Amino acid sequence: MDINVHNTDILPLSKKASLILSEIAEKLEALLYADEVSCLTRNFRKCIAEIMVRFSEYQNEVLRYSKLKKSCKKGCSYCCCHWVEDVNSFEMDIIADYIKTNIPEKIEEIIRSCKADIQELERVDEIVNIKLSKLSGNEKVGIDQVDLLLSVFYQLERKCPLLASDGSCMIYDIRPITCRIYMNFSDPFLCKPGYINKDNVVTCLLDLNEKSNNLLDQLHFKYLRFRGDTGLRSLLVKYLE
Repeated sequence: MDINVHNTDILPLSKKASLILSEIAEKLEALLYADEVSCLTRNFRKCIAEIMVRFSEYQNEVLRYSKLKKSCKKGCSYCCCHWVEDVNSFEMDIIADYIKTNIPEKIEEIIRSCKADIQELERVDEIVNIKLSKLSGNEKVGIDQVDLLLSVFYQLERKCPLLASDGSCMIYDIRPITCRIYMNFSDPFLCKPGYINKDNVVTCLLDLNEKSNNLLDQLHFKYLRFRGDTGLRSLLVKYLE
């Protein structure tokens, strides 16, 4: 069961959490209108890092106030089998630069793994298309083709190319926001791909509010290099090659 949490829609906000949200929006707006020719400048990186720290503090405050306890921990990487989408352009620039600077020996392996995953997604997409084409109109009602495709890919248990051998994230401090918002409040074992359609898995997408997300979208388009692509794996290939 997914609890899609967008601030006050479901979980209550404390005064502290609301103040943090306001601060994040102010920082994003200032960064958007700053004269930064690149998202790889020292100032841009510093500002984004500060925003991510505050975002983490915001999430912790929401959970504290709601008396919820997440079961996510280092080394637990079940959710890292997802085909990650909605990666911002500036996040990808920073990630690619980090990889080239700090773990260049991993680049060839990362690209090879990403390409294999892309081929597998395309293979699954063909199968999904064939299966859906055989269904009648009534049978297709309620089926989202993209959701079905991503669900099937997840169940293949193909680990993210940015995971280390111990299951930890090699880019954890600069991981995309789309990775940061997903949380589990039940047994971590229930995050395994095989349980994706079960009702007893309590997960949460603890995101920023609409104002901040709109500002993030504007930042994304400001530094956009590959239009129409927000996939982590597909973008890793483009940025690293």
